[in-house]
Formats: sequence, structure tokens, C-alpha cells
Amino acid sequence: MKNIRYMLAAAALCVTAACAKKSPEVFTGYIADATMNTVTVRSLSSEETYTFTTDAADRSEAYGLLVGAPAIVEYRGRLDKGAEAVKVATDPTYAAAVGRWTAADPIAPDQVVGIDLGVEGEASSIRMATLLYTDWELQGEADRILLKGQSLGNGQTIEFTQTGILSKDADGRRYLTIEETGQVYTKAE
Repeated sequence: MKNIRYMLAAAALCVTAACAKKSPEVFTGYIADATMNTVTVRSLSSEETYTFTTDAADRSEAYGLLVGAPAIVEYRGRLDKGAEAVKVATDPTYAAAVGRWTAADPIAPDQVVGIDLGVEGEASSIRMATLLYTDWELQGEADRILLKGQSLGNGQTIEFTQTGILSKDADGRRYLTIEETGQVYTKAE
């Protein structure tokens, strides 16, 4: 009789353990693609990508799911079977940086100059023929980015890197300040 009770208790424990929801697992990488109901993330250590369904996922910290953004996905299920995302979060600095940043042209004040920061670290200059921005990346600190490019002039091409500091005023206007020069650009809306 005692053995039957132990067997029933063991069986009940096994059923309870089997029915309990496992804690979500975590996958980190870079967003390769996103749709209304899925996000595809490329691994940090390889070119492998995994697609997660996001129908019921918490996306409150996803910041637009921009391609190239570092991402953390909490998920349930198997990676190779289209796991269900529980939560998707990306770096808010990445989303804040992407866009057109402009300032009045000192030579033609009715025109603007600036930097266009695109997804996947692409950058280009806006109406600046001798200061060519080419790339940008997150610097690892909140609201700081690293800008790369070339300065052309006097028959020379000089590679450069600059630190950009992102900020926002009380009215919600966003600014990009180039630390080395003090140049301030405003985000075009």
C-alpha cells in the first residue's frame, strides 16, 4: 500500500513538472529583418539567423525593430522551429541615432548641412563635400555613438572618427553634438 502511495505521489510530481512552463530562454544578436508578426535575428557569433513569432511578445522596449539594432529576445520553444518570442528589446540609442541630423549651413544660412545616419551603421554627409561621413556604430554607452569618415582637402584624404552625443530637450527635440568640434545638429522630424 505504501509503495502505491509513493508511486502515485511520484506520478503526480512528474505530471506537475511536465505541465509547468519553462522559464524563457534568451537569444542575443542583431535584427536582420522584422515584419508585423516576426523578427529575424542574426547571431552575435555567426551568420546564422533565427526567426521568432512576435504576436504576443512584449515589444515595449523594441524601439521600432530597426534592421541592424542589437537585440535581446526572450523566447519559448526551439530556435530551429520558429520559437515564440516572449519579449523583444533593442538598444534605445540605436533607434534614437537613426535619422537625418542637420544644422544651418554657415556659408548659406538658408540651407542645411548635416549627417544622415541609416540602419546597419551606414552614414552619409548632407551637403558637405569635404567632410564625408561613411559609418557609425554604438559606442557601448547610452546616448553615445562613434562616427567614421574621411576629410578631403588640400589634395589629402584623412580618415577620422568622432564621438557623437545624443540628447533631448524638455520639448522633445533631439540633438547630436560632435564631441571633438562642438558642432550641434538637430534631428529632422
